Amino acid sequence: MKKSLPILLQIAVWIALWSVFAFTGNTEDHLPHYYYVITVRVLGFALFYNLAYHLLLPLYFSGKKSLFYTLLPLFFLGYIGFSVGVDLTLGKPEKMFANAEKKGHTSKKRSWSWLLIPPVFFGMTIFGVASGFRGVREFETQKKAEEEANRRRLEAEIALLKSQINPHFLLNTLNNLYGIAVTEPDKAPEALLKLSDMVRYILYDCAKPTVPLSQELDFIKNYISLQQLRLPPNVRLLVDIPDSDPGGSIEPMILIPFVENAFKHGLTTRQPCEIAVAVSAESNRLKLRVVNQIFTSQQTRQSNESGIGLANVMQRLKYAYAGQYELKISEANEIHSVLLDLQLGTT
Repeated sequence: MKKSLPILLQIAVWIALWSVFAFTGNTEDHLPHYYYVITVRVLGFALFYNLAYHLLLPLYFSGKKSLFYTLLPLFFLGYIGFSVGVDLTLGKPEKMFANAEKKGHTSKKRSWSWLLIPPVFFGMTIFGVASGFRGVREFETQKKAEEEANRRRLEAEIALLKSQINPHFLLNTLNNLYGIAVTEPDKAPEALLKLSDMVRYILYDCAKPTVPLSQELDFIKNYISLQQLRLPPNVRLLVDIPDSDPGGSIEPMILIPFVENAFKHGLTTRQPCEIAVAVSAESNRLKLRVVNQIFTSQQTRQSNESGIGLANVMQRLKYAYAGQYELKISEANEIHSVLLDLQLGTT
């Protein structure tokens, strides 16, 4: 239906134009031959319009401008020749104006200027209309091509960011697991099981554009549980993550860098410290709050290097959730705070 719609619209336009010529002016002087002549003229309009639209103008927009400018004069000469030929062969005064002569009117002999002016006018009009419509079509085509290219570029960049986040996360987790195996070997089997679940998520689920939010939250819970195995007694951990399925979908591995960053920069054995992670999901919106302390020995390092994971996730948010999220990262009174408000997708 979409392919036939332009054809039907064009047919309607030509019929409307034929009607304008046929039913305007003094219709009493119109002989049957007159309707035959205007039919030939309108068919000529349609022919040269489509030649310009489908054959001539595409040469210009495809970069073949030398060929376009070579054929352009031939196009106009062809139309003018066709129109003059119709006037000289079909539009004879004795046929077209026979009825007028019976009423006592006389027809002036047409000069060459009278024969050439209408074809030039109509030829320029037809070409102008064809150029306008072709230009709009080429603009829309180019716009869609640019949007598709940008979409593919963003997909490639997001895929690259994901590929950077996953090894970065695994490297940090393996380092932590090594520390557990050395200091508390009895906790190593439990840690390996949790790591196995996390690796399975990374390998099989993170390849998808989006995952159910429940899977992403389970991944965060496993990560926090893995971290708890090595936390010193001076650390207070506050976790508020819903156990029930909140619904909605989300980009995989887009929340964990904020949580990981808190454990990376918010722990010390020299004094009491606290890490808080809270997640809520209502009305298809997710809210993540991560708070950790900043210690003097780590503050300079944290300000100079935010980590590959955190930098990448901010880029992913920009690409995948443009206009659909709010991210506030603040540092005050030696407290680092992350507040993320995100529009969830539908599952």
